[in-house]
Amino acid sequence: MKSRPNNRRPGDTQGSDIENPPYETCHRWNDSSAKENSSLVSCTTWEYNLTSIPYKSLAAELDWVCDRSYLVSTAQSIFFCGSIVGGLLFGWLADHKGRIPALVICNGVGLLATVATAYANSFWSFAVIRFFAGLAFDNCINIPLIIVLEYVAVDKRSLVVNGAFGFYFALSSTILPWIAYFVADWRILCYVLAIPFLNAIVTPWILPESSRWYMTSGMSEKVVTKLKRIAQFNKKTPDPAIYDAFMANQEKDDREEQTATVLDLFKTRRLAKHTILVTLFWTLTALAFDGHVYSLKSLSGSVFVSFTLTSATELPAGILLILVLDRWGRRACSFVPTILTAVCSFLMIFIKTGVASLVVAVTARFLLNMAANVALQYAAEVLPTPARAQGVALVHIFGIIAHSMAPYVVEMTHIWDKLPMITLTLVSLVASILVLHLPETMGEDLPQTLQEGEDFCREQNFWSVPCIKKKSRPV
Repeated sequence: MKSRPNNRRPGDTQGSDIENPPYETCHRWNDSSAKENSSLVSCTTWEYNLTSIPYKSLAAELDWVCDRSYLVSTAQSIFFCGSIVGGLLFGWLADHKGRIPALVICNGVGLLATVATAYANSFWSFAVIRFFAGLAFDNCINIPLIIVLEYVAVDKRSLVVNGAFGFYFALSSTILPWIAYFVADWRILCYVLAIPFLNAIVTPWILPESSRWYMTSGMSEKVVTKLKRIAQFNKKTPDPAIYDAFMANQEKDDREEQTATVLDLFKTRRLAKHTILVTLFWTLTALAFDGHVYSLKSLSGSVFVSFTLTSATELPAGILLILVLDRWGRRACSFVPTILTAVCSFLMIFIKTGVASLVVAVTARFLLNMAANVALQYAAEVLPTPARAQGVALVHIFGIIAHSMAPYVVEMTHIWDKLPMITLTLVSLVASILVLHLPETMGEDLPQTLQEGEDFCREQNFWSVPCIKKKSRPV
């Protein structure tokens, strides 16, 4: 954005620039007055530079600039408020009413709100609509991730999370800026972005409810029904005795229905410790991630190119995790990227420009992609089934808070130009230390009850590494 008022009094010379600045974005000289009575007045119209982004945003259409520029950040804050409410709401709904109903409603709200955004024509209409759009933010990813993790075999969890989710997230985030570039209209872009939410219509017909949720909700017979349907779809004919044995085992086990709230995660010592640690790890990782994104000064220029280049690190990070995550384990694959991110952040204190700065910055983004992917999987694996969706939502709510804090970390450069990277160095270092105190979930069955969550990996040793079977002291 730039305004182009006449900022000089008629007849002013170059030497008068000390008293009259040569450029002012929010004020202009009142040239209609006599020369000696000319004064600065606020601008009422603006011309916008459309070189880097060749179309106007809503903020440009409604002139959210100068004394109204705070409306941009206010609208974003309202969106994040919706995300917090949505995390609590849909997390509770997923744990008490089922993963599928929660996912369908979540995507339905996201669909309607994204389409409605195209009709916003004032701050308050935009803010209210974006609040409802925020309800679906994160939950439309977290809930299907939980469903998949609760179905797939133990040795396939890393492949599914970092393969399927990682690949499609990397692909979509890489092509998204170019969709925006060629659509060149933010209202039409809203319609395009609403298309993925249409899966709310077909989800109940193609995605089965979580069997683990059925079991903890006392509906074992529905597990058998779902498993038979899955076997039929895959053209398999398992021995009927398997289902009989399963039901007999469930009756013998006599596991009663267990419902829980997010507060139950903090009622026992070890479960509370794991919940707090995984929340802190995700929060610090998100803060470091966004901090580096906002600090990527070397990729200034075309926002479309810079966004594509940084997003391109998502896929190789996911592929590398597929190769090492089930060999070295979650703790090592979280510790190494975060400690190396701390090193990169420290180097960026002294390397600020040039190719070296670009290489270090993109390397940090690559490492943080790995850490974020592991953190996403960690939260779903360490929390017990009755409160898993609510717990994951809680973890991501703190991540949302970190997202909103990241711009202020970058703004610390106005205090001292080295302060942002010093802060991100410390943030990454603390995250790397905290993750070492989480249990290693590689090869472990997901905890089904709150008690199993409390006893989860109790027999593990702190210094053990999955590929180096060494015992020391309990975690």
